[in-house]
Amino acid sequence: YTDWGKYEQAIDYFQQSKDIYQQLSLDNDVANLWYWQANCYRLWSKYEQAVEYQNQCLTIRQQLDNQASVALAYFQLGKIYTDWGKYKQAVDYFQQSKDIYQQLSLDNDVANLWYRQANCYRLWSKYEQAIESQNQCLTIRQQLDDQASIASAYFQLGRIYTDWGKYEQAINYFQQSKDIYQQLGLDKNFASRCNDLANCYRLSGKYEQAIESQNQFLSILQQLDDKADIASAYFQLGWVYQDWGKYEQAINYFQQSKDIYQQLGRDKDIAYQYYCLANCYRDSKDYKKAIEFCKKSLALYQQLGQDESVARQYRQLAHSQSLLAKNTSNQTEISDLLTQAEENINQAIKIDTTNEYKKNLAYDYIVFSLLCSEYLRLTPNDSSKQEKITLFEEYYHKGFTYFDELGQAIKKSGQALDIARAYLEVEALENLNKSEEIAKECLQVSQDYNRRKLEAAARKLLGEIYQKRTQQNQPDAKSTATQFLSESLQIYQDLDLQEKAAEVEQILYPN
Repeated sequence: YTDWGKYEQAIDYFQQSKDIYQQLSLDNDVANLWYWQANCYRLWSKYEQAVEYQNQCLTIRQQLDNQASVALAYFQLGKIYTDWGKYKQAVDYFQQSKDIYQQLSLDNDVANLWYRQANCYRLWSKYEQAIESQNQCLTIRQQLDDQASIASAYFQLGRIYTDWGKYEQAINYFQQSKDIYQQLGLDKNFASRCNDLANCYRLSGKYEQAIESQNQFLSILQQLDDKADIASAYFQLGWVYQDWGKYEQAINYFQQSKDIYQQLGRDKDIAYQYYCLANCYRDSKDYKKAIEFCKKSLALYQQLGQDESVARQYRQLAHSQSLLAKNTSNQTEISDLLTQAEENINQAIKIDTTNEYKKNLAYDYIVFSLLCSEYLRLTPNDSSKQEKITLFEEYYHKGFTYFDELGQAIKKSGQALDIARAYLEVEALENLNKSEEIAKECLQVSQDYNRRKLEAAARKLLGEIYQKRTQQNQPDAKSTATQFLSESLQIYQDLDLQEKAAEVEQILYPN
């Protein structure tokens, strides 16, 4: 039931097992059942309960004075806090686990803990610490001469360098990992490295190479006839095509992925594919379809009791409703959509605040801030105008604070561009200096982490800002606007993002 994603049933069966072991006074087995229940709550995104249950496990293991088991309990606490986005606590627990394994001279476990710490630092965007920790892991695994583990260490290095925007190094490490798996005849692991290479190419804007690697991944999985992995490969192809702006192909692959998951009865994965379809329709500006699939995903996540995902879907629904309002002419419909969006984003914030889902809250407050900007754009004579201006600024600052706390500079920048655009386009908020300041910060981040698509978007926005300055007769504004827009156009053309390139051309050459 745990693997099936039916966590309530799984916890119930673990509880029945634990009750019997308690009656038999088999404390070690009782501790193990607390462990499995904690793991279930972790996968269910119920992190407070997961920590509570894992601490019960830890207490028994400390009483039994089995140091290897105590180390394992600390390790599990580290995993829970990692998933919760509380990276400092996660690193601390991994360190405690590693210290015990070092005392016990269990080198393989020590290497695994360096690996976990590296992954935690990667998610925290502390890439130098991540590389340092992962190299410690690699050194031990090389000493142990475990080739499969060495390949795994190279994979983790590739992942860190991918997130860091250092694609050449990432590709080199993925290739080394892939070569070892090929030598060992581990086809599934070999295929996974093709998938990682595809992701690296996608982030670097090399979409054709991404598709080529992803198709190689799919081909191997089809030979192995693993339905769940084939569904995952279709999803990954959809993701590449969506990033490439080829929405029809993306929707087709997401649909194929969903169909397989339906055959397998994997509700959690079906819900996620609905989420992906909603995102894709939103990016393609079909907001009604986006709302339709948001609601499907939301309903399924609610049935599964997946609170973190439920909150995410409320936010996605609010965002799509806000965008539909922006593209609607009927004032009554606009008012209804904005009201619904506000109700949904409040639901998201309520769930995320209760459960301390900080990763969600970062996005929630940005979406609420943008919703305030749409109120100001679409209902300029509303009596609550000043209140909406205040909330706009308060909420996006809250969102930025969460992103900063989580070390998510790239994700923050993607959201910040929308805030900068609101300062440019919404009359009640107009502040060109603020818009330019935020856009330039985003541009710097895009260059630091080699995110070409983000860079093009930042340059496009800066071009539009300077076009507005041209209207105010600012010296050299026209030439600066042309420079930023031309640079944006060139990047979009290099990335073969035709729709985006056409948008910039329309701004540059309106006639």
